[in-house]
Amino acid sequence: MVKKTLSLVLSAVLLFACLAVPAFAEETATFSTAAEVNGFVVMDRSFTTPMRLVPATLTADGVSRGVYFIAMLGYKSNRAQVNSGASLFPAAFGLRNPYFDFAKQTILENVPEGSALVLGGHSLGGMVAQKLRVDPDLKERYEIVNVLTCGSPLIMIDESAAEGTLVRMADVNDAVPFLSPATLVCLSRQIRTAVREDGGYAFDPDSAHNDSYARADLWGGYDALGVKGGNASLSFDPAAVVSYGVAE
Repeated sequence: MVKKTLSLVLSAVLLFACLAVPAFAEETATFSTAAEVNGFVVMDRSFTTPMRLVPATLTADGVSRGVYFIAMLGYKSNRAQVNSGASLFPAAFGLRNPYFDFAKQTILENVPEGSALVLGGHSLGGMVAQKLRVDPDLKERYEIVNVLTCGSPLIMIDESAAEGTLVRMADVNDAVPFLSPATLVCLSRQIRTAVREDGGYAFDPDSAHNDSYARADLWGGYDALGVKGGNASLSFDPAAVVSYGVAE
């Protein structure tokens, strides 16, 4: 009798465990603030590959839709990576560069035509994301919904040809968001288009550029699309995130 009872108990435990596994496998990550999106983009400074892509659900004002969320890292000194110095200066001038070519080709090869895109980029990655907004091939094949950059300057592109909403986040002690020719050509627009918060990094420009943007106390009041007081969120399966490019 005791053996039979133990057998039934063990069977029940095993059955529960089998039923529970899919629930954990289907865990979803939801970013409801810009701080969370920025944190994902910069990977808490543990930089690896230049670009990551994942199918996601964008929810705003109670309406949900499928999108592809694309995250692009900033500059790295590793010459084997597309986000190295070879891309830095051309990107600042709004010109083609290895990072842009790589990002464009990656999207074309891995995102189904007709999809909607949400882009996030830090520093150099944000400049590349801005140029993607005006690329005719991408605009023809996709709907570019939103570009959220952090620590990234405005670049010299034809804004009238750009698709999607651009939000540029800039810590007041981060100089990088102003290091582009746009500062000389259209200073007022460079300043006007930057959303600014003070992280208190007056004597620490490196942290202002790399640590500020994932802070909930600074950017937690902005939604996943960078709208202050907004309600947009991005949800996706972390297991579905795919990385592209050479790892550091």
